[in-house]
Amino acid sequence: MPTPQPEQPTVPVQLLNWRDGQHFGQPAPCVLRGTTTPLRSHAKEPEHKVRAELRNAAHTGETRFVSDPPKGGPTDHA
Repeated sequence: MPTPQPEQPTVPVQLLNWRDGQHFGQPAPCVLRGTTTPLRSHAKEPEHKVRAELRNAAHTGETRFVSDPPKGGPTDHA
């Protein structure tokens, strides 16, 4: 059975920068979807980065999933 695609947000998606090693751990179920991911939010929740970006777009004003602060170089959204 194919996995349903996430609903497209009505506002632009802010890409999260989660390059820091604090955002990786042992694979665990994603808090939003339940599928396994090694990624961690700033609150150490297992979370897929793209799912967090889509949730941020759908819930403007919330700060559950945030980016790492810039380190002074060119920005890319890994």
